[in-house]
Amino acid sequence: MRPAQFRLPVRLAVITFGRLLFNTGLRVVYPFAPAFARELGVPLTAVYDLIAWRNFTGFLSPLFSPLPARYGRRATMAGALLFLAAGCAVVFIWPAYWPFGLTLAVIALAKVIYDPAMQAYVGDNVPYARRGRAISVTELSWAGALLLGAPAVGWLISVFGWQAPFVWLAALAGGTAVLLWRVLPRTRRRNGARGDNLRDVWRVLRQNRVIWAAVLFTTLIMASNELLFIVFGGWLEFNFGLNLLALGFSAGLVGGAEMLGEIFSGWSVDRFGKRQIVIMTGSLNMIAGLLLPFTGFSLPLALGAYFLLFLFFEITVVGSIPLLTEIVPSARAVVMSSVMAASALGRAAGAWAGPPLYNEVGFWGNGLAAAALMGAAVLVLAYGIREQ
Repeated sequence: MRPAQFRLPVRLAVITFGRLLFNTGLRVVYPFAPAFARELGVPLTAVYDLIAWRNFTGFLSPLFSPLPARYGRRATMAGALLFLAAGCAVVFIWPAYWPFGLTLAVIALAKVIYDPAMQAYVGDNVPYARRGRAISVTELSWAGALLLGAPAVGWLISVFGWQAPFVWLAALAGGTAVLLWRVLPRTRRRNGARGDNLRDVWRVLRQNRVIWAAVLFTTLIMASNELLFIVFGGWLEFNFGLNLLALGFSAGLVGGAEMLGEIFSGWSVDRFGKRQIVIMTGSLNMIAGLLLPFTGFSLPLALGAYFLLFLFFEITVVGSIPLLTEIVPSARAVVMSSVMAASALGRAAGAWAGPPLYNEVGFWGNGLAAAALMGAAVLVLAYGIREQ
């Protein structure tokens, strides 16, 4: 069959599986950091240092935004998958601390190349009235990295050793790159597309203030979420005396909330309006963040509030993506690369500010700050962001 003969659901399934590989490589390092530290013979803090440095790769996203416009969405996504495969092979060939850090950095860097190209591809090929459902399908790979990828990685480590997950990721990424090339039709530069070089990227950013509003909105919501996420486990352990198994269950709640949020977003945003849903769930997330610190007298209530916090957050994030793909349609890759950089900035800011705020003020200070940031993000969206 020719690529053009494959229907859109098949193409979405392939690019979603590709994104699942990136998200698995990105997210599973958190729960298995102690295992990696033991095998590498380094302190656990050394692995956390690598994770922190890896997170800075998100800031490089705009540098790669010309690739989808210049070489096409399909070529950029396939190239990112091959880059992922090469990065995962590094730690198999050279199993040491710094090669492990290089593998983590390459996974993150390949993801910031893949995701904007994928989102631009969906924006190009799915009408705006149905785009929320298509985006939510691809976003299932984010929760899937915890619900599916993490158990698979745990099994591989226990049976074959700590390098095994990276071997499988490399093999699957290479195979998916070939499959993606086979299934997706060739994508050329669209007429009127902008952002095929860095000078043009800067010109697009200067001429479209709505992109800066999108950057501010994304930075605020990510910082809001990270302010609570970074200290919630410590608050649970201190307040309720939970063991590691119970803390692991709380992490599983996050994956469940994300999955439900992605499904709800796909069902709702095209029916009731993307801006309306995002404004509503952003406001509900603000309320949940404000109330969460005051549930310390009841563990079930605290976990329920935590679940709702991530449920509303995930709907807000997933619902905003199709909206943002349409604010400057002629430069979708530039917009989404800028949004990805803003996401990295927000998470870094929240991770940096969260622990000191918790130590100096207490968990209620994190909740108040998170609610204030989410409230500001809702205002930015309501008054500063409009699709064309």
